[in-house]
Amino acid sequence: MIKNLKAILTCATAVASLSTVAAVAAVVPTAGCGEEEAGCPAACPAACPASCPAVDGDAQTPPQGTDAVISAWLAAGSYLGAGWTCEPEVHANRSPSPHGMNKICNNTKLSDSSAPERYEFGAASVKELYMDDGTTLVGYATSLKLVDGESNGSKWYYYEKLSGSVIYNGKGTAANTDICGGCHTGAGSDEEHSGRDFVYTQVP
Repeated sequence: MIKNLKAILTCATAVASLSTVAAVAAVVPTAGCGEEEAGCPAACPAACPASCPAVDGDAQTPPQGTDAVISAWLAAGSYLGAGWTCEPEVHANRSPSPHGMNKICNNTKLSDSSAPERYEFGAASVKELYMDDGTTLVGYATSLKLVDGESNGSKWYYYEKLSGSVIYNGKGTAANTDICGGCHTGAGSDEEHSGRDFVYTQVP
């Protein structure tokens, strides 16, 4: 029995939207320290950037902001370094993912997290996106937890670029109506949708 029908329907809409990539506008990343950042640890700068994790990225953290900055971090292979755990091989997408052939990598904060706890700020995932041949890399999708504790779409930063077109770049929405959060809110919603806290796949 599906416990979160809204999430699944939203995800179905997202899948349909991906068939017309040009029609999906990139989201302008938000700035400032809003209510959703209330869970930031005390070490977060007083001026609070777009979120607690390093905005410019580091070895464990995908950056936030422009496509150029995020693309450069991905191209450098930062997510393949120490502290990241990747699936052993490319595989077909798992329901309800619209991503096709892919391979997922998790940073330490995500891969070391224990169920049923919520992921902590800085937990991140990078998904390599491939053509049907399973060898031609055509894009990436990243997710980054912005604060500790309870989640909705606005607690995560999403980026996806496919075949040169940016599908999404920014925070999700609190109502989970964005293309990324709309799908990921279904994680752990029933027996057919594994995961928790907006993450379907935790790489062991």
